[in-house]
Amino acid sequence: MKDQFIGDDQIVVENAIGLWIHRVYQASRNDMYRRFREVGEEITPEQWAVLIRLWEKDGRQQGELGDASFRDRSTMSRILDVLESRGIVERRFAKDDGRVRLVYLTHRGKALRKKLVPIARSLVEDMVDGITERDLVTTRRTLMAMFANVT
Repeated sequence: MKDQFIGDDQIVVENAIGLWIHRVYQASRNDMYRRFREVGEEITPEQWAVLIRLWEKDGRQQGELGDASFRDRSTMSRILDVLESRGIVERRFAKDDGRVRLVYLTHRGKALRKKLVPIARSLVEDMVDGITERDLVTTRRTLMAMFANVT
């Protein structure tokens, strides 16, 4: 979005890519939380990211889970505290190393998959309605390149 600047010192905010990334993120985040609440689940987008990673591979170390869901150690600890207090995950010491705690889904945590994934799928379908697959691939590739440029 090189057209977000005019001359040396003017910014056209409506053309700023960062603005649109933020707006899409915030709107989708709010919509996801609302849709989950409508079915009786108080799952935040941050908790959702942890659930997805545990559905991929249950029994992860807390640090690995933080890395996989892009959360720092203290944030991950708080997310897991909430999920554990609600009976969605449990932390257990590793059998081979009593210093290592692994995070596992409870029966309730596993059951949430069937309940929440269709809702997330519906949200994504609504978000991409009318957008071609080609445009979506280009958008993803572009965002990944932009991320690589700033990290």
